[in-house]
Amino acid sequence: MPFDVVLRSGFENYDRTVLIDSLGEMIEQVGGWPESVVPGARALLKVNMLSAKAPERAITTHPEVVAAMVVLLRREGCIVTIGDSPGGAVKGVERYWKNCGFAAVADELGIELVNFEKSGSVQVFLDDRTYNISKPVIDADVLINMCKFKTHSLCRLTNAVKNAFGAVPGLGKAIHHSHAIRPADFAKILVDIYTIVGFDLHVMDAILAMDGKGPSTDGTPRLDGILGVARDGVCLDVIMAGLAGLGPRKLHTNRIALERGLGLIPEEIEVSGIEDCVLEDFRIPGESFYNLLPSFLGGIARYFFKKPPVATDKCIGCGICERGCPVAAITIRNGRAVMNRRKCIMCLCCHEICPEHAIKIRIPLGMS
Repeated sequence: MPFDVVLRSGFENYDRTVLIDSLGEMIEQVGGWPESVVPGARALLKVNMLSAKAPERAITTHPEVVAAMVVLLRREGCIVTIGDSPGGAVKGVERYWKNCGFAAVADELGIELVNFEKSGSVQVFLDDRTYNISKPVIDADVLINMCKFKTHSLCRLTNAVKNAFGAVPGLGKAIHHSHAIRPADFAKILVDIYTIVGFDLHVMDAILAMDGKGPSTDGTPRLDGILGVARDGVCLDVIMAGLAGLGPRKLHTNRIALERGLGLIPEEIEVSGIEDCVLEDFRIPGESFYNLLPSFLGGIARYFFKKPPVATDKCIGCGICERGCPVAAITIRNGRAVMNRRKCIMCLCCHEICPEHAIKIRIPLGMS
């Protein structure tokens, strides 16, 4: 009987040969390749490309894990592409491809990097919400989630389910942030998108993970040496949250997914390799103050208690945060970003996409 989640530990680096062999064996342990993996199939690797930073910063999926999957999929006869939609890429994604190491992999292996912003989108309806999903995501015959395990100051942890958010191209992500005042409400949107996208396989990079005030430059890279493979992303997230010391329902995306009948509770998940995996002293951001309030009070609380992020002396006035703000709460004045307290919804998008590590988070009422 195949395992639901397969974990392997002990990776000290991103040696491609080791990764190819390990991932090949792990895929067999979860039951082999999905049925959609056939010769000629169009396989899209949806990476985490949050910020245009080097792989050793642990912000993005490591390009060598991606390269290993490209090699394996090509052995199956698939046509492979790589794509994502980072929040600051509206004015151009090329800098992200280069800095994150994906351009070098694409050049070496002769594969296409897909620009979600220029590829069009498909409108999908789920319950009372409308989502625009990148057309390459919808059109792919095989969709593989190449997620990065790390902390997230808004969501607490980000991994398989959260990585689906990048399937929404352009400023659509900013619009969803503006509609979800509380992080718990935002988690519902994330689970919606994860459900719509329907990944065929999940590959997790936690070799170089991140704790502290992630998911970007304020987080702390750490060598945990763990690689993961699963058919079900919720199961993967439930197991990894537990390893990090967070109960399965303490992560809102897990809780909502489980309530909708997605994934499994820890006791029901068949896991291989977990006994060798340790996340020692893994520091997770605390629960958001706003989640402690009823939904109808979220907006009121934000108005009275919020402390918007501020731009430090590192700010160069590039305007990336201004263009990426979902509620137009940022303007560039005298060469520095200025946040409008009245408009700010505390989504922390500016902190995530700032290329200069210049945005400081201020948590209300001492919450972390």
